[in-house]
Parts: sequence; structure tokens; C-alpha cells
Amino acid sequence: MRILYYCQHVLGIGHFLRSMEIASAFFEHEVFFVEGGDPLPGFSTPNHVQRLALPPLMMDPEFRRFETDESQVREIQEIRKKRLLDIYHTTRPHVLVIELFPFGRKRFQFELIPLLETNRTAPKPAAVVCSLRDILVEKADPDAYEAKVLAWVNRFFNLVLVHSDPECVRLEETFRRVSDIRPPLVYTGYVTRSGPSLPPPRMAEKILLSTGGGRAGTQLIEAVCRAFDRIPNPALRLEIFEGPFMTPEDKRFLTSLTRKDPRCTWRSFSHSFPTDLFQAGLSISMAGYNTCMDILASGVKALVYPFPQNREQALRAERLAARGALKVLRSLDPQDVAEQIRETLSGPPPRKVALKTNGAQETVRAIENLVLRAYE
Repeated sequence: MRILYYCQHVLGIGHFLRSMEIASAFFEHEVFFVEGGDPLPGFSTPNHVQRLALPPLMMDPEFRRFETDESQVREIQEIRKKRLLDIYHTTRPHVLVIELFPFGRKRFQFELIPLLETNRTAPKPAAVVCSLRDILVEKADPDAYEAKVLAWVNRFFNLVLVHSDPECVRLEETFRRVSDIRPPLVYTGYVTRSGPSLPPPRMAEKILLSTGGGRAGTQLIEAVCRAFDRIPNPALRLEIFEGPFMTPEDKRFLTSLTRKDPRCTWRSFSHSFPTDLFQAGLSISMAGYNTCMDILASGVKALVYPFPQNREQALRAERLAARGALKVLRSLDPQDVAEQIRETLSGPPPRKVALKTNGAQETVRAIENLVLRAYE
């Protein structure tokens, strides 16, 4: 089976990492992975996954505009649209997986609607699958938004996969008209990355601070560094992970803070971060999908500060905090952060949360069961 997998990340790396974890699980098939954001450096893929890059488009942290001027945007859009259609005709996929759209990524309809129309009128169209995370961001006009989503999903899609455990978060909590979705909707469970087969010993004094892609989270790193000054314990160690998309200005400012305390270490972005969590005594981070899943998988004590621009991370963090899996940072005042670090380090370990976390494997199963039969 040939799978054309479209993924567009615009700010962080969560969409890319989750989609790539799913693509990697299709090891018995051939995956053409189309990515439309800034390429993540140093990332290697399994042999059955071929990465195909579109000219990258990213957005500002408020998701209001592309990070280039309008004349360049129009030119890039035309190049991307043609490139995407060329990839479709060249690969002749049996399955077309589109991450998030039409529930998100409306700004990319310029290339996705032509792709979907081309597929719909093809002599042997690919089955079209939407890959959707657990929580959608809120919209200014939810009625108009949901009407447009339903028009697209019911016209073009054959299957909707929600990468969530419905016992934790259900799609109707952030999309009211779920009952009007005509294609089958399947909850796969959460998509988690695998950890080490032999976990290393945990180091209680080791604190890991991360912000995913690094475009957001500067305030969190600054607050933790200033809080660390208020914790005189000489045995503690703070390792701060650089985000691959962190701006040079933010990096210069934050590394200058790090150098003030010999207990702090600035580390390059690590593709082995899930393994690092197994060794840490405490994780401090944002509350993105992948980071939260890494926290659950590793069993590390964790403090999370949800991205404040929308409800997504806050809702996820609150659900996991209610289950005792982590704690939520509600203030970036250095004194408050220092107090929460001390309390969490000295407190009991997190509870083990019984969530379905085999989402990548269940995605493969769902697509094979519901789509592949058409090509047998």
C-alpha cells in the first residue's frame, strides 16, 4: 500500500513528530511524507518513509500571518500547489492522509482543496483519511467554522481518526457537531513515542527544561532560570534544551541567564529527549501533545505551563493533572515557580494513568481495516 501523508507544522514540532511516529508505524507499507514547515534538522526516518519537502511556510506565534511578505507568500503558494499535485500524480497513492485539515490549517486550503478535488475526480481515487489530535483550538465564529469543516470533511474524506482516548478527551468537547460527520470516526488512543528498552537509573536531582520547537516558551525558560536562583540546593542540576526553531535573539538572552549559575547547562535539541526523561527527577515544559505523552511514558515528575494563546494545552494539562499525572504551573513569578519546583521534587511520584497510548499502531490497523480492502 502506498500512503501519501501530508503534514504542515507552522510554529512548533509537535504535529511533525506525531505524524512521523504514525508514518513510522506503517513499516509494511510505503509512505511518502510531505512536510510543509521548516525542516527539523538531524531527524532520520525508517527506510519505508520518504520525506518530500514543500517550500516551507511558518506562522507567527499568534497564528495571524505567514512569516514572509505577501508577494513571497503568493509565489510560494503557487510553487507548493504545483509541487503537491506533482507528488500526488507521481506516487499514485492508495491512501491520502492529511493531518489536521479540515479541522485546522484553513490557511493551507490553497493547496489542499486542489489536491482533494484532483483525487476525488481521479479514475481510481485514494481513500482520504484525516489525522486529528485530541483537542481543537477555539474559533471566533464556531458556527461558521463547523459548517465549513463539515462541508469539506463530508465531501472529501472517507475516515476521521482522532488520536485521543475518549475516556480522557472526546472530540465533541471542542467540535460540537460531531454527529454530523458522515465518514466513520475512530478513536485510536494517544500516539506515544517509544522509550528505552532498558530505562536508565533515575537521578532525583536532575531537572530537564524544554519548550519543544522553541518558538514559544521563552518566558517559561526565563522564569525557571530566575526561580532556580532562589533554590540554593547545590546538588540540583538544570538542563535546558534548545528548541530547533528558537530565534537567535532568544537564544542569546537565555544562554546569558544560564551562564550565571554553574548548576545550569544549555543543551542542544535532542532527538533522544524521551529517553532523557526516564533519567530525570523532574521535567518542566509546555503542555503540548507529544511532551505530555513523553511525560506519561517516562513516569517522570512534571510541571507544565500551557501555551496561553488558546485552550488546547490548558485543557490537556488540566485533564492529566486531575488524574495525578503532572502538575500545572499557573504563574511564572519566579518565587511561585521556585516553590512549585521544591514541592514537586520533595513530593510523591506521579500516578500511573490508564490511558490508551498505542495510537500509532491503531492508526495502522484502522486504515488497513477500513481502507485497504478496497484495493484487494
